[in-house]
Amino acid sequence: MFFTGCTGYKGLNTESAMDKVPSVGVQGEKGDWVGENWWEKLNDTQLNGLVDEALAGHPTLNEAQARIRQAQAAAGMAQSADSVQVNVDAASTYQRFPKHESYPPQFAGKKDTVNRVQVTAAYDFDLWGKNRAEYEAALGGLRVAETEKEAAKLTLVAALVLDYVRLDRAYKMEALKTELLGRYGRILDLQKKRYAAGLDSQESIKSTESAIFSVSADIKQFQEEQKLLKISIGTMTGKGAEHGLEIQRPMLSRYTVVGLPEDLPAELIGRRPDITAQKWRIESMLKRIDSAKADFYPNVNLNAFAGLRSIGLNNLLKSGSGTFGIGPAVTLPIFDGGMLKSRLAMKNAEYDEAVERYNTLILNAVQEVADIAVSGIENRKQLADRENAVASLENAKRLAELNYRNGLGSALPILNTELGVLNAKTAVVSLESRQTELSVSMSRALGGGFSTEIKADKEKNHE
Repeated sequence: MFFTGCTGYKGLNTESAMDKVPSVGVQGEKGDWVGENWWEKLNDTQLNGLVDEALAGHPTLNEAQARIRQAQAAAGMAQSADSVQVNVDAASTYQRFPKHESYPPQFAGKKDTVNRVQVTAAYDFDLWGKNRAEYEAALGGLRVAETEKEAAKLTLVAALVLDYVRLDRAYKMEALKTELLGRYGRILDLQKKRYAAGLDSQESIKSTESAIFSVSADIKQFQEEQKLLKISIGTMTGKGAEHGLEIQRPMLSRYTVVGLPEDLPAELIGRRPDITAQKWRIESMLKRIDSAKADFYPNVNLNAFAGLRSIGLNNLLKSGSGTFGIGPAVTLPIFDGGMLKSRLAMKNAEYDEAVERYNTLILNAVQEVADIAVSGIENRKQLADRENAVASLENAKRLAELNYRNGLGSALPILNTELGVLNAKTAVVSLESRQTELSVSMSRALGGGFSTEIKADKEKNHE
């Protein structure tokens, strides 16, 4: 084995290992992986435009792009270490030459210039792969930065779409509450007439008035929610709150909960940008460890120079002023107070930390998918029950209307059944909105259309 001085890294190893992806453990509906532009399934052109605006100008994505440029520059710097380094050095210094040093008699004790023009060249043979490891680590950092931008895009789009779905719900709830307010108003008018005729009580009137105030407050609450959601969406587009307040009422299609792909456990690693970024970060850290190990071995460089030197500027270009030299330079660590070992130990610990973060990401990702899948299954059951309740109340309303037309009752039972229908519909609207929110969350949890294969294809086409 090659001589490594008095230092060595025996016993300095990493301790953590990347875990296998656990099973989701939930038998949901089977489905395909989420495709790119998954939000377009909601069939809302306004939403599509808002997403385009967010992807084009949000500061978070611009910040991520700046990190990509930094990583590209770092990779370029690391790659340059494998090239011959050539420099030009020129200097002219005016000085007095002492009499009692080894200067020619014509210069001793006099003043003149010392001049130098020199080209230097150096090449690192990189015998132990340090430079190569640093370059590959820098490339890994670039992949991390690029993938983290994809993760930022996914987070931004999912947040915007979720707010847009909630905005749709707020509009629908306001419409239902407004209709409900109208029904209460008609009931109140009828109760007042019945009270005047001695057919109803003051308590009924007061109870209806209380309900009117309560529903009116609900309407104002949903109007406030609309404005706040518009401001939030406008901010996410990067154009600010004022732009958000111009958003019109959403026109979303119903979006069923995304099913679980059969190859979920294995494919999740390459479909989630946050997990992929962490995986590439780990690979980059392995290269950093290789670089730190190379520091324990001798470093061999070849240095060369050629140029002109003279005392007196008029002598610089004369024959005899030329100089040149070439030779190897070897650096071997002997005693460093434990610096190299500590540096390698730190790189190993950073790697272990990154691996455990990766393992945590995997666990959390699987749990997130499982939670959404369970919620989607239960939400659909609740929605079916609520829809059946609405259907039953609408049948009761038709019976009340039939009795009224046949002279067997008053309009009051009809209005009361209409109240029941509208209240039941609010629960349906909430559950439908929840179903769409779960779809958006599942799309994000499954990577939002990102995959390492798609990314590689894009990079190849770009080249």
